[in-house]
Amino acid sequence: MNTDTNTLHDWEEVVSAVPEDVAASVARTIQAHSAELAQGFYAVMMADPEAAKFLSHDAVHSRLQPAIQRWMVMLFGGHGSDPVALAALQRQVGDVHARAEIPVGLVSRGMRHLKVRVRELLVPSELDREGLVNAVGYVGGLMDLAFSEMSAAYLRAHEKGARTDETFRLVTAGQNLALERHKQLGALTEWENAVLRALATTAPLDAVPQLRASAFGLWVQHKAPLMFDASNELLTIGEQIQQLDQTLMPLLVSNQASGLGQEGSGVLRDFLASMEEIRFVLNTVFDRLVDMEVGRDVLTQLYNRRFLPTILRRELEMARQHHNPFAVLMIDVDHFKRVNDTHGHEVGDRVLQHISVVLQGQARASDFVFRYGGEEFLAVINEVAPDQAQNVANKIRSRIEESVLTLSEQLSLQVTVSVGVAMHDGHPDYRHLINRADQALYEAKRSGRNRVVMSQA
Repeated sequence: MNTDTNTLHDWEEVVSAVPEDVAASVARTIQAHSAELAQGFYAVMMADPEAAKFLSHDAVHSRLQPAIQRWMVMLFGGHGSDPVALAALQRQVGDVHARAEIPVGLVSRGMRHLKVRVRELLVPSELDREGLVNAVGYVGGLMDLAFSEMSAAYLRAHEKGARTDETFRLVTAGQNLALERHKQLGALTEWENAVLRALATTAPLDAVPQLRASAFGLWVQHKAPLMFDASNELLTIGEQIQQLDQTLMPLLVSNQASGLGQEGSGVLRDFLASMEEIRFVLNTVFDRLVDMEVGRDVLTQLYNRRFLPTILRRELEMARQHHNPFAVLMIDVDHFKRVNDTHGHEVGDRVLQHISVVLQGQARASDFVFRYGGEEFLAVINEVAPDQAQNVANKIRSRIEESVLTLSEQLSLQVTVSVGVAMHDGHPDYRHLINRADQALYEAKRSGRNRVVMSQA
C-alpha cells in the first residue's frame, strides 16, 4: 500500500523540526541502549497475563527482541532517513503483529514504556535544556507516528484475516458454491416473477415486498459479504437493488394504476435491464470463487492458498498451548518450465495433478496440503519432530521420483521435486516460518534439485 501525502508530510515535519545534532544525539543514545530498550518493551508486554496466548519467552528472546532493536535504530536514523521507507517499515511491523495475533493494546503499552525510558536516558546526555526539549518532542512525535501507521496496518490485516477465516468456516462447513449460485439466482428470479405476475394480472404491485427485504436481498446484505470479501461487484448489486426499490418499483406502481402505456413500458424495460445487470454481476462474483469451491483448487483439488493463514494461525496457537511441534514443507516441481515448453500446458496440468495425488497419499488426515502457486505446493505437517518431518519430505520426494506419469502408449514422463523443510521455532509470525521453508527450498534447487533441505533455525 502506498504512503499517502499527509503521512509523508507528518514524517518530514517531525524530522525537520529537530536540529541535526539533536537527532544524532538521540540516535547515539538509542543505539547504545537498544538491547535494554527492547528487553523493557517486551517485559512490559509479557507482564500482561494475556500475552502468554501470543508470545513465548523463547520467541521474544531469540527473535523479537533483536527485531525491535533494529526497528528502533532505523526509526531514529535522523535527517538522512527516508520517510517513505520509514512509513513502509511501520506497516510491515503492523502486519507482523496481526499475523502473530498480538493485540494492538499490548503493543501500545510497550510503546508507552519506550517513550518514557528513552526520555529518562536522554536526561544525562550532552544535550542542553533546549536540546533536551527538542529531543523529547522528536522521540514522542516519531513514536506516535510509528504507532499510528502500525495500528492502521494491523487493523486492515486483522480485518482481512477475520473475513478469510469466516470464508474458510463457510466452505469447510459444506458450502457448495454451485448450489448457492443456483439458489440465489432462483430467489432473484422468484422476486422478478412476482412483479411480472402482478403486472400481468393487475394484482396490487405494491403488495410485492421490496427486493431488499426479499430472500435474495437479505442474502446480499448478510451472507454475500462474508463469501465475496466485500467486493466492488457487491456494491454494484447494492446500487441496482436501491434503484429498483426506490425508483423503478414506485414508477411501475404509479403506471400500473393507469395502464402501463408507453411511459410504463419504458420503465419496465429499465426494470428488466436492472435485473439482468444483477444476474450478470452475481455470476461474475461466483465465477471468481469457482477455484475455491469447498476451499479447494480446481485443478489439483488441494486446499487453496488463501486459507493458509487460517491454518497456520491455528497451528501456532496449538503449538503455544500444547507445545506441539509442526513443520512446513515447500515443494517445487523441478524443471517444470521445460515440461510445459516440451509437451505443452495440458501435460503440465497433468503433472501437477499427478503430484497432488502423491502428496495427498502421503499426508495424514490431520495434515494440510496446499497448491501454493504455479508448480509450488506447501504442506503443513503437524506433531512431528525434525527427523520425522525430514522423513516425510524424503518419502514425498522419492515417491514422486519413482512414480511414472503415463501420457500415452508411446510416452511416459518422470518428474522430480525439490523440498524445503522448516520446523516451527517459536516465532509467532507464520510468514517467518514460510520464508524459512522457502529459503530451504531455494537451497535444495541451488544445490542440484531432487533433494530435501532442512532449514537451520
